[in-house]
Amino acid sequence: MSRWTPTALFLALAACGKDAATPQAVGFDWEGGDFDFYTLATTDACLGGALEALFMPEGPDTPHPFEYPVRIPGYDEVPVSYDIDLREPFVGMPVTVDAAEDGTFEVRGSVMPEVELGWAAYGDCAVTMTVDADLLPTDPDTAEGEARIAISDPRGEDERCPVFSSDPCEVDLSLRAVRAE
Repeated sequence: MSRWTPTALFLALAACGKDAATPQAVGFDWEGGDFDFYTLATTDACLGGALEALFMPEGPDTPHPFEYPVRIPGYDEVPVSYDIDLREPFVGMPVTVDAAEDGTFEVRGSVMPEVELGWAAYGDCAVTMTVDADLLPTDPDTAEGEARIAISDPRGEDERCPVFSSDPCEVDLSLRAVRAE
C-alpha cells in the first residue's frame, strides 16, 4: 500500500486542474495590454430602455467609448485580479480575469456597491452593480464580447429611486475592445 506525501498529493491535484487557454485556442498570438472599449448595443430589462442612456448616451446607433483604457491580460497571466476604470461613475471596479479553454476571457461577479444613477429625476438614488463579462479576441488587436450587469438594492435618502422590474434586474451590453495606441 503506497502512501501519498503532502507534496506528491499537491502536485497530483495541481496537474488535474483545468487546462489554461492558450493563443492556439483563438488561432493567433495574443498579448495583454491596454484597450479602448466601446459599448455597441444595450438591452435594458430594468426600466424598459431608460438605462440605455446611461450606457449609450448618444443613442442606440452610436457606439459609446469608455473614458479610460482597460487592461486585458495575456493568457499567461490569468487568473489575475486588478481594478479597472471604465467611465464615471464606473471607476475603481475590482475584477478577476480568467480564461476558458476556447480563449474567452471571463470576469465573474465584479461588484460596484455604490453607483449613483445620476439623473435629477432619481435624486440621490444609488444601486449595486454586479458585472459578468466575456471577451473573445478576434484578432491580435481586437476583442468582442458581452457584459451582463445585474442592478440591485436601489436606495436613496430622498426616496426617488425608480421602481425596477425585478431585484436584481439586468442590462446586457455588446462590447468591442481595440488595442490602445
